Amino acid sequence: MGMNLTRQTFSTAPDYFIAGTNIGVTTTVKEAGETLAAHTPVLLADGKAAAVKSSSALTGLYGITADCAESGTGAVIYLTGEFFAKGLVLPDGVTAADVEVALRSIGIFLK
Repeated sequence: MGMNLTRQTFSTAPDYFIAGTNIGVTTTVKEAGETLAAHTPVLLADGKAAAVKSSSALTGLYGITADCAESGTGAVIYLTGEFFAKGLVLPDGVTAADVEVALRSIGIFLK
């Protein structure tokens, strides 16, 4: 049995996503219709949270996931607040600029 003697670095520093507190952060829980990564903009499809797939399909944008969620489990979703755009998890071909206006119209502001 060997020991791993390589130097390892651990940190308790948070990975910041919330960008401010001037606007209250409000959350809700919705069932995940698919596996969702943390900080993913989501739509509601049949009452379940689903990730945004393209910049042309933003109608019904609901919020941003606060954490990861497996399909069929409760997903915590940010409904309002200020967040760092670089922390968003977006599909290929979709940028923060593509979702910024749609998010702003539901009370989520990107910095």
